[in-house]
Amino acid sequence: MRKTRKYAVIARVSFSNALAYRVSLLSRFCFYTLFIMIFMSLWRAIYREGSVHGYDYTQIVWYLIMTEFVGFACGTGVFNNMNDEVKSGSIAYQLCRPTHYVLYQLANSAGQILLNMMCFGLLAAVLGLVLVGPLMTFTVAGLPPLLLSLLFSFLLNHFFLMLIGLSAFVLEDNFALFLIYQKLNFMLGMFLPVEFLPPWLGQIAENLPFSYIYWAPAKIFVRFSPDTCWELITRQGAWTMAAALLAFLTYRICMNRLQINGG
Repeated sequence: MRKTRKYAVIARVSFSNALAYRVSLLSRFCFYTLFIMIFMSLWRAIYREGSVHGYDYTQIVWYLIMTEFVGFACGTGVFNNMNDEVKSGSIAYQLCRPTHYVLYQLANSAGQILLNMMCFGLLAAVLGLVLVGPLMTFTVAGLPPLLLSLLFSFLLNHFFLMLIGLSAFVLEDNFALFLIYQKLNFMLGMFLPVEFLPPWLGQIAENLPFSYIYWAPAKIFVRFSPDTCWELITRQGAWTMAAALLAFLTYRICMNRLQINGG
């Protein structure tokens, strides 16, 4: 209980710190709204011919609103923080604390994500209702699996960013890895559903972890089906566990490397 309370305090402090930067939060509100308006206009032009791959215009706009919500809610800066700490050597101060570094970063991100979820969740609901109206395909029964799917999305994204950040122990410049990861997320589910991809590419995307960060929760939201829903969540959970284990293992290897180098 004492260890759990320790990380809860870290999450609470992170929440308070994120709340203090109101101007930054407001600017991100503006960017979120701008992205939605731009891509909504694009999809309006595409949907003049009718539905596409089973998604009607209202569903695709809500899909975009959901994926952008996940993207902005995940905006914790964990990669930049870890990258700077490793390269500058200030990670030594973190290692002296009575906390596990991986769990510390997770708790620190949790506080920021909680605030982002509250703020951008409200903004997303308002924008969706104002722009295209309520989503008739969503039911109350889909809320628990949607929340679980969102939790897996945040965790999966967090551990992937940690892995990229930890790569700074080996690489002099790992920003290229971050850009590749970001672009894979963009192409495999963020801006358009996996179903819109060519069949061969869509099949590959469904077997990669990147599509389960954005595509899975958005699909559960706009096209809820119990069978499909739990299949997606099971795959999300499996990829999240794999990413978490890999993050802890990589951290341990990097700490051994740091000690060997005399750090």
